[in-house]
Amino acid sequence: MNLDMADAGRLMAELRESAANLQRELRAVATAADELTPVTVEDDEKAVKLTLAKNGSVEALVLDEDWRDKIGEESLGASVSMCYQTALGKRLDQMMTAVDEQPEDDTRITTPPPAPFTLGDPTTASAEEGRSNILDAIHQARDQREAYLAKVNQKGSEARAAVNSAKTVIVSRRGPAITGVALDERWVRNANDGMIEREIVRAMNNVMAMSNRDQQNTYEGFPAVQRLMDMTKDPREMLRRMGSVR
Repeated sequence: MNLDMADAGRLMAELRESAANLQRELRAVATAADELTPVTVEDDEKAVKLTLAKNGSVEALVLDEDWRDKIGEESLGASVSMCYQTALGKRLDQMMTAVDEQPEDDTRITTPPPAPFTLGDPTTASAEEGRSNILDAIHQARDQREAYLAKVNQKGSEARAAVNSAKTVIVSRRGPAITGVALDERWVRNANDGMIEREIVRAMNNVMAMSNRDQQNTYEGFPAVQRLMDMTKDPREMLRRMGSVR
């Protein structure tokens, strides 16, 4: 397919408009995120109070002085987990409400025009070599595609757990979501409330940090996929290598 200057101009105009719309949406989400406030919930017995910070981490855990009589030591982990899930749901509701309440953004966004370019010559040897390299990268990434997708799906659904240094608190997660908190009963029986609160908060935040690290290492072990993604980060450079533009 030949791309003349008029077609290229229309394409760039459409891309600029899409970019402007995306900027509006991102600004609405960012503004809504800034308006979030910490979320605090209690269990039905008012034995456990948990607070999520604006960024979603566990900011505080407070145990009522009579929590042992209200829910029993064996139920503490389940109560903490339930409070976390409830707080997570309320935080999501808060975010959705904040986005919905954002005023309509009719600000005209000026997207800088693209740098001047001229159409290239795709018949040159360097252009053919560039296309060949890109096609090789696509084929190699395709060979790793099934294994890569399997890894992504596994990370999104696998159950994992993290423990504190003393191995008295075990926090389970599936993908990025915390699914349970288990406590060593002997430790709970002998530890004071302040220590229990601190160790549970630390363990929950550690397992969320572990999830963030997993997401950052998405392409680890898949060099062909990483190479293709790196190539597509700069579309203009890719078009230049293919001889479409100069």
